[in-house]
Amino acid sequence: MLTMIVADDEPYIRTSLIRVFNWQEEFGIEIIGEAADGQEAYDLCMELKPDILFTDIMMPLLGGLEVAGKLKEGNCPTKIIVISGAQDFSYAQNALKVNAEGYILKPVKLPELREVFQEVVTRIRQEQERQMNVEQLKKQLQDNIPLIREKFLRNWIAGMYRDEGELWEKIDYFHLPFKPGDVLTAGVLQLDDYRSAVDKFSEEHKQLLYFAIQNMIAECLEQPPGGICFVAGENEFILIFRPDEAASPGTAALSGLCAKITQSIQKYLRLDASIGIGRACTRMCEMEDSYKDALAALVYTFYTGHASILYIKDIQPSTETLQSTFFYKFHARLMNELKAGHTSEVLELLERLFDRLAAPKLQIGYVQSICAEIVFTSARTLYELDEDIEEVLEDRTTIMDALYRQTNISGLKAYMLSFFNELATYVEGKNTSKNSRTINRIRGIIQERYAQELSIARIADEVYLTPNYISLIFKKETGETLTDYITKVRISKAKELLQTTDLKVMEIAERVGYENPHYFSTVFKKTVGIHPLKYRSGK
Repeated sequence: MLTMIVADDEPYIRTSLIRVFNWQEEFGIEIIGEAADGQEAYDLCMELKPDILFTDIMMPLLGGLEVAGKLKEGNCPTKIIVISGAQDFSYAQNALKVNAEGYILKPVKLPELREVFQEVVTRIRQEQERQMNVEQLKKQLQDNIPLIREKFLRNWIAGMYRDEGELWEKIDYFHLPFKPGDVLTAGVLQLDDYRSAVDKFSEEHKQLLYFAIQNMIAECLEQPPGGICFVAGENEFILIFRPDEAASPGTAALSGLCAKITQSIQKYLRLDASIGIGRACTRMCEMEDSYKDALAALVYTFYTGHASILYIKDIQPSTETLQSTFFYKFHARLMNELKAGHTSEVLELLERLFDRLAAPKLQIGYVQSICAEIVFTSARTLYELDEDIEEVLEDRTTIMDALYRQTNISGLKAYMLSFFNELATYVEGKNTSKNSRTINRIRGIIQERYAQELSIARIADEVYLTPNYISLIFKKETGETLTDYITKVRISKAKELLQTTDLKVMEIAERVGYENPHYFSTVFKKTVGIHPLKYRSGK
């Protein structure tokens, strides 16, 4: 419902104007006041803020146009409709100057009055609707400010803004804690071994994890040198450090802040994280370069390992390669030792190789390609000697996946040592017609640990071979499977305990490595032919 005040110094005319229409029914207007002079009209408008003032142009104290002028100066939104008994054009001109919505001459004609009010009411409602839409849009904007801010930040580090002035406008709009003259530095935090760390989590758990990490970073950034953080992608948390008054970026203050962040994540989430730090930039449009530097620095966790803080300015990647003479001699000797089955010599050669690979911090892709070449050259060489080598080797794709999945040089080294230990041990066994040393070690492990949880996979880890390979050689050399041998040892110990002790069957089962006494009884009967209690009684 719109509101209106009627002002005229003649009571009769004022009453006539109030009664001339059913204002609410015809126009949706409620008359909330009336005034007998211009001052009263002005005071009521400033107090009640009506949508419309319907006023005579000539009134005591203040004329209708003077009231309109004062309301305009006071930023009062009331619309003015003026009634005038004078047909002087200058009055109409003055009415336009004060933005009067309508100018009606006396004597008032109802069709003309109706038309003016219909037009004014329509304009007011359209204006209100536009204002309502604007307010609604403003509210939606405010509700979405966090998302819009994140989008701006991601676009910023992606280099989408090259105009410094435009960037500062946006920085001010989003109330970011930076000011002209600041020297800013980008950092990137990533969880180490991310896939293995989060693969076990549900998507909801992952999102909670990201939220927790972002909160921890934000809390740490409240301390000098401080800054902001946001998520750029999966396992990519961006930090923009602002300078500290007492210490510039890149000093101990920044290192201490990064260490505090990684320590908090380790303490509360039991996860390791590393941070790469780019070069400082004096212009906001250079942030993309600092961000890319930070990502490049993170790559070198391959050499430094977990929970590293890496400055790009401290990293000087080598473009060197292994000397061709060294590699040629190494490769020739490795093939000879491998074909001879000299396991210890093969592993010693690989240790020396990795000393050379790690020392100058070669390009990571180059190191991985060197290892891949050695693996597949060795496989081809051994295949020429023994086609059964395929029983030991996994398929090419699996090997490549395992090799390139190593996220640091120590992991890559461990994989290569394990791979070649298995190859050399196989060849050694082939050359001596039996793998007596490995078999004896496996038997010793079983004899010693039969009462514990004992799986083929765990035994394989103990002898640095794969489960498939030890199962293969054990069966081949002894004529029985590893599982059968473990069962034989356990049942033999159980028979001994049944005959020499008064322990219950449940206790004996536990002592020989069976958690479930019913399963133990089943295995015992299947192996010996009778139930454990009957065996004890001699029946």
